[in-house]
Amino acid sequence: MKGGRLLQHPRALLPRRPASLQRGPALALALLLVCVSAACRSGGAGAGDESVGIVVVNAPSAGVVRRVLVSEGAAVNEGAGIIEIAVRTQPQGALVSPTEDPVARAAKNIGTAQNETESARAEVVRAEVEVQRLAPLVAAGQASQGELDGARAVYERAEQRLQRAQASAQSAQSGLVAARQQQLNGTTARSVPAEQTVVARATSAGRVAVVNVREGDVVTLGQPLATLRAGGQ
Repeated sequence: MKGGRLLQHPRALLPRRPASLQRGPALALALLLVCVSAACRSGGAGAGDESVGIVVVNAPSAGVVRRVLVSEGAAVNEGAGIIEIAVRTQPQGALVSPTEDPVARAAKNIGTAQNETESARAEVVRAEVEVQRLAPLVAAGQASQGELDGARAVYERAEQRLQRAQASAQSAQSGLVAARQQQLNGTTARSVPAEQTVVARATSAGRVAVVNVREGDVVTLGQPLATLRAGGQ
């Protein structure tokens, strides 16, 4: 005490901060921890989604679904049959011109189908070679994953084209047999319906996620029939 006045400590002379400002640093730290935790959970979920590959099984030919060979949730290998399709070579009751030679027409159809099959098979080979070339380059960091994915997509389209061409060749062969039978029986004035079974197959191993068709459904060429999750995930 000096001159009758009580001296106060210098810190006591400073204005006191409101209680809300005193809690500010603790509140900011808590919010930061919540944001970091949410970001970690979000990052983990995104990585899981990107690892799931989707494979669509399309109809190799137009026709009627004869049998569904798999059920949803089943694991299948590459090349496994998914859907059986009955393909009719000619509409039942379709009239044929008496002056038209059905055997010659059927033989011509076979030649066209065989040429398409060979062209499609060559495309598959080229696409497969490109995939095999890019795979080690991607592993070595000399090519991008996008290039490899694009090559694989080209390969899958080539495989689908080959399946369609093979189905057409089988149908053409059945048509030739039917035409020869008609010629022997003297029934060239009216066509004899012939049916060929075509199987839509999985282009990759995986697990069946969705089956889009049922027995008896009419499907068109290239129509999606089922969806797989690649790798059995």
